[in-house]
Amino acid sequence: MPRMLRTVHGLALLLAFATALTGCQTPRRAADGSMLYPYRRGQEVPPVVAVMDFENRASWAGQWNLSGGMADLLVARLMETHKVTVLERQHLRDVLEELARQESEFFRPEGRAQRGRLKNAQYLMRGTINDFTVIEEGSGGFWTSFLRIFGRGSRARVALTVKVYDIENGEVLAALKSDGTVSSGGGGAEITYKRVTFGGDSFFRTPLGKATERALDRAVDKILDTLPIDYWAPRVAEVLDLREGTKVILNGGANASLKEGDEFFVRDLPRIVTDPVTGNVIERPAGDIVGRIRVTTVLTQSAHAKLLQGLASRGHVLEPIKP
Repeated sequence: MPRMLRTVHGLALLLAFATALTGCQTPRRAADGSMLYPYRRGQEVPPVVAVMDFENRASWAGQWNLSGGMADLLVARLMETHKVTVLERQHLRDVLEELARQESEFFRPEGRAQRGRLKNAQYLMRGTINDFTVIEEGSGGFWTSFLRIFGRGSRARVALTVKVYDIENGEVLAALKSDGTVSSGGGGAEITYKRVTFGGDSFFRTPLGKATERALDRAVDKILDTLPIDYWAPRVAEVLDLREGTKVILNGGANASLKEGDEFFVRDLPRIVTDPVTGNVIERPAGDIVGRIRVTTVLTQSAHAKLLQGLASRGHVLEPIKP
């Protein structure tokens, strides 16, 4: 290898090595100035979403409850991705009634569910079914309340619109359109949708079921592309005043790749700066440094740290200190 090439190659390796070291120790910043920490692999925190019943604007008037059924299918598809946390909202009344029932004197106190632990959704999804039809090809025939197709091929089409709302400000992040069309050949086959359960295995073997599946899969892909990405950041989860000193509990442990000896600055909560005209959040400057801690014990989902200087309180932001 020529000397010049060896020199360039060596410099490239050195630069890559230095970049890796600094990348592992120094937090990056997002466009808005907030810290992005290097501790957690992948770094993404699944957004918390809730799905409401769909509005059925299609002409289908069969025995199926499309509004609730389509919402259930979307929930199942979203959960299968393992990229979002899905909350139950369609039957929340049942959950609340059970919580109230457990407070009754007729139920034992042991094992009682703790109040105030229901999760809050960040994003809400409302869907609309715009098309849900099957057409017999070659005849122009059209059925909505029931379907019984003989011999000739059929074409099924399902079209959906899903609106994604940011619950914090009520803004519509996106109105996503998705559809699926499936054609089946003839050959004397008979499809009787009256005997098929919506969302069951036999349903997804029909042209209408395959079109539904295709539309939902496309909708889920668009939803995942639309939802903002959040990143895990170390914070103070709790502070305990013990005889041997102050113990600070962090909101991550081995699951966030924390190590014994890691040190952090403790920062006050970030300030929120809003536009004086629109009220929109335009910046979140970091809070002042109020303390310093060192990790002493790493558990699965949490870590314990010693307070070296200053103070720490629940919710305080932790900024890694470069060794």
